[in-house]
Amino acid sequence: MTKTSPFQQVHQRLGAAFEEFDGWRLPRDFGNPAIEKEALQSRCAALDLCSFGRISVKGPDAEVLSAEAGICPDEPIAEGRWCWARLENGQGPTRLRIGKILGEVLVLTLPGAIEGVYKALQETAAQRFPKTAVLNLSDNTAMLGLYGPDSMKSITPVLPFDLDELEPGGIMRISFFMMNLILFRGSWLDLDGLELVCPASAGPLAAGAIAKAHQKHNITPAGMLVLREALQNKDLE
Repeated sequence: MTKTSPFQQVHQRLGAAFEEFDGWRLPRDFGNPAIEKEALQSRCAALDLCSFGRISVKGPDAEVLSAEAGICPDEPIAEGRWCWARLENGQGPTRLRIGKILGEVLVLTLPGAIEGVYKALQETAAQRFPKTAVLNLSDNTAMLGLYGPDSMKSITPVLPFDLDELEPGGIMRISFFMMNLILFRGSWLDLDGLELVCPASAGPLAAGAIAKAHQKHNITPAGMLVLREALQNKDLE
């Protein structure tokens, strides 16, 4: 069954043309892929990242479990930071991003890699680390990306909380109106960005606030055609 993004109603109001991507009904484009591409490269583009994987590893052995499951960070994992990583398995490496905040390890995957990464972590937990939980958050949360060189400048006036302490490569967890939010500074591309993970039920509220202010703050909604091209150019897909 095709999954529906929590942001779908907002996408519709903004004029999205939809198509299926990786089992999700997502915006193909918003009427002009050339403008969307230029915004991504030069200003700020808003992207639906709900089809990307979000996996949580919680417990006393979270970091050790991740390593024994075959996840190899490009650098040591620091508290409140994320870095590039890869899952080494028999089918070759899978590119990932991995971070740590308040002792919890968070693993971000490309859409097609979610199940493989989750399975590797789950099997390792069952065999060796019964006190450490592995949770696939992908279907219970929504993920929105603001990508581009002006992403922080554009989104800062829109959000009702302060991002001054969130440096490139950083992770921030905040509670806002009884919602737990996770913010990543960075992107899957060679661009600055801000990624927001929120409960799926809060997706329309989060996207709606940005959609309401997108013209004033020069935030261009962009579809999967532009994002997939950018990922392919970075050789991640």
